[in-house]
Amino acid sequence: MKRKVLLQLVVPLMGLCMLFLLLAMQPDPASRTVEPVELSVILRQTDTAALNAARQGMEQAAADLNAELRLLTLTAAGSAEEQRALLEREVSGGAGGVVLVPADREALADSVKQAAGQVPVVTMETDMGESGAKAWVGADNAALGAALGKAALNGVRPGGTVLLLDSLSGDNAVRERLEAASAVLEAEGRTVDVCVPGEKTLSDALKTALAARRPSLVMAFEAGALETAASVLETVEQPAPLLYGVGASNAIAAGLEQGRITAIAAQNEFAAGYLAVEAAVCLARHQAWEAEGPLEFSILRRENMYEPDSQKLLFPVTR
Repeated sequence: MKRKVLLQLVVPLMGLCMLFLLLAMQPDPASRTVEPVELSVILRQTDTAALNAARQGMEQAAADLNAELRLLTLTAAGSAEEQRALLEREVSGGAGGVVLVPADREALADSVKQAAGQVPVVTMETDMGESGAKAWVGADNAALGAALGKAALNGVRPGGTVLLLDSLSGDNAVRERLEAASAVLEAEGRTVDVCVPGEKTLSDALKTALAARRPSLVMAFEAGALETAASVLETVEQPAPLLYGVGASNAIAAGLEQGRITAIAAQNEFAAGYLAVEAAVCLARHQAWEAEGPLEFSILRRENMYEPDSQKLLFPVTR
C-alpha cells in the first residue's frame, strides 16, 4: 500500500521535473542569435583620424547589436561623386544598410533616393530625409553655427575681420554652420571673409588668406579643417589670429588645452557614431527607431574643458 502511494506521488513529481528541465533547455525566442546585419559606412574623409570617437561608437554599437561594419573612406576628401559610386556599389553588393556622411546633399539626392528604396540609409551631420534617408543623427547645424559665431564676438572688435573656412564645398552641414555663423557676425558689425580652397589644399589656401587679409579670428566648421588650421597658425608670426571651430578629437582637445584653439562647439561624437549604427541596424531588422532629437552640443574653452560635462564630449567612453 505504501509503495503504491509513493509511486503515485513520485512518478508525477519526476514527470514535472522532466517537463521543467525540457522547458528550461528550450531557447527563448527573444534571445536567439539573430543574423548579423552587414552595414556599409561611407565617410567623406580620406582617413578616420579626426573621427576616432565616432568610429569607436560605431564599433561599439556593432558589437552590441551583432552587426558587421565596412568603413569606407574616400581617395579624394569631400567627393560627392565618389560617395555616389560607393553607395551604388555597396547597395548592389548586398549591404543590409548604409550609414552615410554626405559631402553634398544636392549632388547625392538621386542616389540616396534610389538606395533608400532598397535598404535603410541613415545620414550623419547632414539631414537627407527629403531624399528618402530613413534617419538622421547630428546636431542642429544652424544653431551650432550661430552659437559659435556668438561665442566669437568677444574675440574680435566691431569692424574686425573673421575668416571663415569653407572646407567642404556643396550643400552640407559645414555650409549650414558657416552661413549661420556668418549671419551672427555680420549682424554684430564684424567683417566676414570666406576662404575657399578651390584647387589648393586647405593648408595652402589658409596661408594665402592669412597673408592677404590678416584676420583677427579664424573659424573652421569641421574637425579636419580645425586640426589643419591649428597646424597652420602655429607657423605664422605672432600674434596669430584666434581660432574657433567645430569638432572633438584628441588633437583638438590638445590644441584647446595648449591655447592654440580658443573655443570649440562640440557634441558627443561617440554617441553620434553609436546612434547612427543603431538606427541602421534597427531599421534593417524592420524594428522601430526614432531619434530623440538633434544631438546636444556645448561651447568649450580651456577654462571649462575639464568640467565633468565637457569631458563627456571631449573624451567620451560611453554613450
